[in-house]
Amino acid sequence: MTLNAYPALHAFSVNVLPYITVIVFVVGVVVRSMKWLSAPRGSPTPLSLTAAIRQIILDVILFRKIYRHDRLTWLLIFLFHISAGGIIFGHMRGFKLWSAELFTPLGEGFKNFLVETLPIYMGYLFIATQLLLLLRRLSLEGRKLLSHPNDYAALILLLATSIAGQGMRITPPEAVDTTYTVSFIPRLVVLHLEKIPSVPWFLIHVILTQLFFMYIPYSKLIHIYTGVITAALYGSRRSEYGL
Repeated sequence: MTLNAYPALHAFSVNVLPYITVIVFVVGVVVRSMKWLSAPRGSPTPLSLTAAIRQIILDVILFRKIYRHDRLTWLLIFLFHISAGGIIFGHMRGFKLWSAELFTPLGEGFKNFLVETLPIYMGYLFIATQLLLLLRRLSLEGRKLLSHPNDYAALILLLATSIAGQGMRITPPEAVDTTYTVSFIPRLVVLHLEKIPSVPWFLIHVILTQLFFMYIPYSKLIHIYTGVITAALYGSRRSEYGL
């Protein structure tokens, strides 16, 4: 069996949906950027590189503000982002952005652990932290939190995408000792697989991932991109006033 086992769904998710995803995503980013640029603002603040980097590390990487107010929530969010970063880094290998051979000097066993075993644990950690954060939001709803439907939509969509990805990883592959190339956008976005994964899980994961990317600019998930900019500008403003 190949990934073309469901030809119509495969053709749509691989050959058509990627272009829709790019268009919807770019339009969303442009619209959000125009709203941000048109918003009233005070006098421009000169960018302090040192202060900006410091603020990015403290607020974007270490989540200092959350740590000060709720240590348990901080731990969940920190583990969530660590596992997300690990999963994104692992996916980059499929797009030939790095090679497992980089870890060969550390031993074949260690390389196999990083490539085959660690991603499974990262996947479970990613799903577990999402579930716990969702339960936390539900338990605090109406008391300390006031959520909008799109808050839950983002969480549920990401959770469904993660479960599909984990299902693809833990389900026995359709074929091993073979390579398979999935060309989403020729010469730009090409996935290189070392084994043929479970076809249903793969297609579900591919579709949900693209829906997730389309949704980012239209939700609070836009902070994935704006968080760094905001932290840098805030760091420069604090530096300006000697804070």
